[in-house]
Formats: sequence, structure tokens, C-alpha cells
Amino acid sequence: MNKQINREESVHGEEWGKLHGGYFSDPAIALPFVEKARELLIESHADVVVDLGGGTGFLLSQLARQELCGGLALVNLDCSYVQLASACKAGIRCVRALVTDFRRSDVGPENKRFFYMMRSVLHYFGGAGLLSVLLHLHSQARKGEIFVHQTASFEDKGDAACLNALYRHMNSDKWYPTVCELESSMTKAGWHLTDMSAAPALLLTSDDLARRYALQMADVMRIRNVMAQEFGGQTSVFGVLPNGFWAKLLYRIYTCVAA
Repeated sequence: MNKQINREESVHGEEWGKLHGGYFSDPAIALPFVEKARELLIESHADVVVDLGGGTGFLLSQLARQELCGGLALVNLDCSYVQLASACKAGIRCVRALVTDFRRSDVGPENKRFFYMMRSVLHYFGGAGLLSVLLHLHSQARKGEIFVHQTASFEDKGDAACLNALYRHMNSDKWYPTVCELESSMTKAGWHLTDMSAAPALLLTSDDLARRYALQMADVMRIRNVMAQEFGGQTSVFGVLPNGFWAKLLYRIYTCVAA
């Protein structure tokens, strides 16, 4: 994961908010997730809210505007110095650690009640690492504590295969599960899924992906042509353009409780 984070460092910090049409810094796009987190926080009686892989702290800053957050400790956990620098400027408490090996004591008093949240992070761990990271998160939660996450996942196996092929062609280890695969992994890791709802899709352009993954125009056209051969020029989640391509990530919000 560190290799992937380092590869993307050029778009971290202030640049992150501009990427992908501002998807990750748009209050309207974040609203379904923020409202779900707010609703769950009312029920959870949590003392500490931890945004896992929280980047610039945007989600916590949105959540902080909710009246119910007055007595809550808000903690942004990330491994990128650049992302955390932006979060710290916003006055958010930051912890530099990997999602895969942080400890409960790193982010707050262990006897407090925790609430974990995460947006668009699980794919960083690849297909082989998904269950492992979910198990680790469960090991840092107590029975009844909530983990709400927004994760790109697909009902259709073909759509998942298409996006995973695209990222392989970009030399990325990121991996997107089907909804069934993600549900199965959460169950195996000890998380009880209590709710699932749709979140705004993310349109990916080859221009943005080239910037994020340091692709040259020759790389973009090679990927475009190979993907067209494998999946056709137009699917529900991928399409070719004269000088590139587009793709789409379909997000869902998963509410889980530690069993």
C-alpha cells in the first residue's frame, strides 16, 4: 500500500480537492455519507470518531459542523504526510499510521467507545489484502461498535472484472470487489452488515488517471486499445473516447457492527 500511496503523492494535499472533478471535496457528494454517519452516531453513543484513511480531513470537517459532534473526539488517521498536513491546517487531530496496523490506543483511550468510518479506501489493499484489513479493523473494535464505509463495489461480476483489468493495465494493485465478495469478506472478518445504500458514482477520465498515475499519452492510448479489445468500446462502467477513455466507480455505503 505504501508504494501506491507514494505513487499518488503528487495529487495529495491541496491538489486532492481538485481531482476527479472535485469529487472528494464536494459537500453535496459527501452528504449521503455524512448524513449516514450522523444518523449512526446518534445511536452509537460514541466518544471517539476515527476516519480511517481520512486524507485531508474533509469528511471530519463536514461532520464537525453537525451539532452532535460537540463532545466527540474527531481523529484523522492516514499514512500520507502531505494529506495529514492539509488536515492539521484545518485544526483536525491527526495520527500518522497505516490502516493495516494501527492500534486502538493510537487514536484514543481504549476504554472509550469508538466509531470507525472510511471512504474509498478498501480497494487500496487489493484482492489478497481485503480480508486481512477487515480482520485487523475488527480486532481494534469492541462488540457493538460501528464501522461505516463507502466502498466501490459492483453487483455485476463483469463490471468488477472490467475495472480491475483497467487498474492492472495502469500497473496499480488496487482491486474492486463485487457486492457479494465484499459482504462475504465482512462476515468472515466478524462484521455484521446492518444496512447498505447507494452513494454518488465517480466518473474517472483518462486525463485525471494519467495525472494520478503518471501515465504518458502513449500509455493512455495503449490502455484504451487493450481495454476495448477485452471489454468492447462501451459498457456501463467503461467507454473509449477519441483520445482516451472514461470509467465509472459505483459506490455503496455499508453499515457494519462488530460481532
